[in-house]
Amino acid sequence: MTNLSHKDVSFSEEEFQKHEGMSERERQVMKKLKEVVDKQRDEIRAKDRELGLKSEDLQQQQTRLMKINHDLRHRITVVEAQGKALIEQKVELEADLQTKEQEMGSLRAELGKLRERLRGDPSQNGEQEPEAEPGGEESISEAEKAAMDLKDPNRPRFTLQELRDVLHERNELKSKVFLLQEELAYYKSEEIEEENRMLQPPPIIHPRMSPQPESGIKRLAGLVTNQLLLRQA
Repeated sequence: MTNLSHKDVSFSEEEFQKHEGMSERERQVMKKLKEVVDKQRDEIRAKDRELGLKSEDLQQQQTRLMKINHDLRHRITVVEAQGKALIEQKVELEADLQTKEQEMGSLRAELGKLRERLRGDPSQNGEQEPEAEPGGEESISEAEKAAMDLKDPNRPRFTLQELRDVLHERNELKSKVFLLQEELAYYKSEEIEEENRMLQPPPIIHPRMSPQPESGIKRLAGLVTNQLLLRQA
């Protein structure tokens, strides 16, 4: 009887020690699990901060792009207005040039009639036409003499100086039209370039995701499996 009671006591102590050992292992497992959870929580918070900073950067980039887009639209509007003004000015200059060319045609016709009349006068009157010194600044052509003769009924409507002035003005108008065409082509090319820039999408910055750490559940499962294997052994 005494031996039996002693055996029961020893068995109870052994079971108690075994139970105490299991509780210690469980506490270690729970401690490791808590460390894993805390570590993952810190990593998640760091990720949240990183994503917040990247979100702010993207918002600032979007604001800059919107401002650039607004400026480009305003600039295109100004360029279009300048282009329309240049086109209107070009049309006016071309109309003036056409008018001057018509005046030049009538002046050439009158000058041709004057030359024919001057050629016919010496043969009819028997007078010899005086020779003018070529290249002399003080020599006056017969057309200018006839133009200065106010009593001549066949006097032309315009003098040679007026012809020169009209020619000079026509050349200036041609130069202005050419410059306007060059400027208009420049503005059109600049407008096309700005439209092409607006059509191109802005580069999208993809945040680089760091590799996801090993799940704490997997670690816990591995630890529990190892503990079970040790117990079976």
